[in-house]
Amino acid sequence: MNMRLTLLLLCVAVLFNRGSAASQGQRIAALEIAVARQAEQIAELTEKLAKRENSKKTEVSIVSGEEGLGDSSCSKVCAGTTRRFFTQWEDYSSDGVSTTVDMSDCGFVKTPTIITDLEGFGWQWKTTSAIYSATPDSFRLQVRNWLWNPQGGNAGKKGWNVEWIAVGYTC
Repeated sequence: MNMRLTLLLLCVAVLFNRGSAASQGQRIAALEIAVARQAEQIAELTEKLAKRENSKKTEVSIVSGEEGLGDSSCSKVCAGTTRRFFTQWEDYSSDGVSTTVDMSDCGFVKTPTIITDLEGFGWQWKTTSAIYSATPDSFRLQVRNWLWNPQGGNAGKKGWNVEWIAVGYTC
């Protein structure tokens, strides 16, 4: 309990044990005014705290999505990397590699909008890539390079990894 409110209640108890009925009525009226002021101060502080909490939130606006719009209060930006030398590249086609990126820790409930970039120590700037099989929890990135073959472990040797940002809904 608030210290001021405790003192106020203690004063009420003391005042009720003294004086005539008329003076007790005056004391009650004075205490009612004090309690009303205290309630106003509590309401003001509660409003200030709510404004402070709301000011800490970052606004994320999603204007369109593959599965339609959701509750804007649940929009979230989530980002990650598959990490250099830890990305599990698989060969595909005759000159490409692919990997599945796990986004399950983001908590999306609809498939988010995903942006990717290929990071590493060489040849990644001469690639083309595409996202496949996107879900709320993961997506698959396929990468091709016509000048240098990333297959056979070459992508891993160059430290290729996927840097990604996803924007979506969590409720």
